[in-house]
Amino acid sequence: MRDTIFYVGGGKGGVGKSLVSMTLVQFLIDKYGESKTIHLIETDESNPDVGRVYKGRIPVSAALLDENEKGWILMSELIETSSDTLYVINSAARSNMGIRKNGRNFTAVLESGKVPYNFVTLWPINRQKDSVELLEDFLNHVSFGPVYPIRNEYFGEPDDFTLYAKYFGESNLLRSRVVKILDFPALADIIADDFYTGGRTIPETADSLGAFAAQSFLSWRNQVYAMFGEMEEFADNGMGDE
Repeated sequence: MRDTIFYVGGGKGGVGKSLVSMTLVQFLIDKYGESKTIHLIETDESNPDVGRVYKGRIPVSAALLDENEKGWILMSELIETSSDTLYVINSAARSNMGIRKNGRNFTAVLESGKVPYNFVTLWPINRQKDSVELLEDFLNHVSFGPVYPIRNEYFGEPDDFTLYAKYFGESNLLRSRVVKILDFPALADIIADDFYTGGRTIPETADSLGAFAAQSFLSWRNQVYAMFGEMEEFADNGMGDE
């Protein structure tokens, strides 16, 4: 795979950004092993939960991507000087203000090739109107790279996301940028509570659970990995069943 920046957005809290980021990081680690460096950029200063889990395991950098240009400059310089690296950016809630101020300049840098990376956006959504409005706002300011909205099934079955379907049908912007909508499987609450609060990676969480819960958790992980495998970036390089 060509060096790629995976931006996990959402624009607000509670849609599943951290969970998508955490599972994506582990997916990339399991998929590429030593052939690629997996580097997490944690932008959530108030609750850097993904950064806490992976610090010391993979490279983790903090970057405040707000209205101030400093964080954007530092992040771009980091990416510009790296190679054989896949970046995952775990965005913070209320990141839309920083995107509005700096997104077009960041787009121009990507388009120039001075940071020679693919840029792929994953955008977890719930069933509320602002999930799609925030995505449209993001796309108005970051006009580079494919986009994958992710229906978080914690909030309902795919057919329940009627507002997204309505907006997609009405928005030329969404139709021009969205490659495919993905479905993120829900995790049983009794296991989710342990995973969300335990501060452990997927393998560590599986090792800490009882036999049946561990099997259920690993089955969920395989569904998540299969979802990532639906992305065009991995189409010719899929992971086998584990």
